[in-house]
Amino acid sequence: MGVSKQFEGWGFALVLAITCATGCAGPRPTAHVALEAPAPAGIWIHDVAVLDVATGRRVAGRDVSIAGGRIVAIEPTGMGAKIAGARTIEGAGATLVPGLIDMHGHVYANPSPTWLQRLPEPDANLETYLYAGVTTVFDPSDASGDAIARRERTASGEQLGPRIYTTGPAITPTNGHPISLVRAFAPAWIGWYLAPRVAVGVADAEQGRDVVATLADDGVDAIKIVIDEIPLESDRMSPEIARAIVATARERGLRTVAHIGTTRDAIDAGDAGVSLLVHGVYKERIPDDQIATIAGFGIPVVATIEVFDNYARLAAGPRVATKLERESESAALLDAFDPIPEDFDRAALQSWLDLNASAVEARVENVRRLHEAGVTILAGSDAQSGVFPGPGLHRELANLVRAGLTPIEAIRAATWDAARFLAESDSPDFGNVAVGQRADLILVDGDPTRNVALLQEIREVLVGGVPLVRTPVGAD
Repeated sequence: MGVSKQFEGWGFALVLAITCATGCAGPRPTAHVALEAPAPAGIWIHDVAVLDVATGRRVAGRDVSIAGGRIVAIEPTGMGAKIAGARTIEGAGATLVPGLIDMHGHVYANPSPTWLQRLPEPDANLETYLYAGVTTVFDPSDASGDAIARRERTASGEQLGPRIYTTGPAITPTNGHPISLVRAFAPAWIGWYLAPRVAVGVADAEQGRDVVATLADDGVDAIKIVIDEIPLESDRMSPEIARAIVATARERGLRTVAHIGTTRDAIDAGDAGVSLLVHGVYKERIPDDQIATIAGFGIPVVATIEVFDNYARLAAGPRVATKLERESESAALLDAFDPIPEDFDRAALQSWLDLNASAVEARVENVRRLHEAGVTILAGSDAQSGVFPGPGLHRELANLVRAGLTPIEAIRAATWDAARFLAESDSPDFGNVAVGQRADLILVDGDPTRNVALLQEIREVLVGGVPLVRTPVGAD
């Protein structure tokens, strides 16, 4: 059976619906976005500071002209002509920044507390990504069966959302993560059916090669493998299978990204020839003599500090919401994370949770040490329970600064460097504010190169040069 058929979206949704039939909550209220209509003939942003992320320079006093979905001119304020019919946006006191790129986003997810048993809500997630200024998402693992079609709908404008790059379903051992996680938590009567539909399990190299061929035919942008063990007793992908998958993907013109958790995982992934680590080493401190080994592979690392800190905070008391979370999600949902219901059973995951909580400072130090060793750090949130699509990336940017990156380096991790990886080019046409660039942009109050938290102070989001109408959750 081909991967496309094995992961038919309606079948997966039906299983979740059956599982939730006796207790799942309904759709979550979220922020709403829409393109300004009618679309203006152009945009003229007057007297704004422009952040050239590629050079790290913020230049004040500029007029920016946008037409045809591109930046067509950046000139000293008052020195250029306004495009006829263009809408004026006043930029005084603000900074124009590239639209953010989440290098570990998940569209087919639900950020609600696990115990609420909510279905994935991709349409809502697409809106909250844009509301928070995330205009591009790399989604390393979408087993909905709709990943490719959803990517095409957003690219064509049929559906409003960020530009999506997807791997489709992840490839994992037969009892590897996330299959093992579903088997641990889903009721036995339905777990046997649901588990093999959250990822593709392979028992040997030949099966791995076959799955890559099918995914390549489906049109994925990359291949994802899982080496990490969640829960700790789950299967781990062998180096032989990893090498076979990477080699087959390369033959089909595809890069492979790897979910890792330990130093050994990172080195096995590097030896196999992967192109990206979609987590950092989060379970332990990397031994000093292994930092250079990992750096020597020349592989960018998507740190995803926030997703692991999120689980480490699980029992630490009320969750403090950020500004964008309060604007994007209902107060009732944000309050539902505390207290944890007494009947919520974490037994199967407790050893992983304990290990994760013990490594909070180690994983931050790992990012700092890898960064100092010359490793390119990229920003990703890994949207899931407690990590909200869109706002979660802003939390991660704060974590990158906590790990020693400067604010401009953190911004670059979510813009220019991420764009260079996705485009496989040193001159991508997105991820910066420069003439000729795609006009996916955010206008924020103040200077985020001094304080990255100012990226949450959004005045405007432009998608393809068209402003978004952003309506916070609960607004009339």
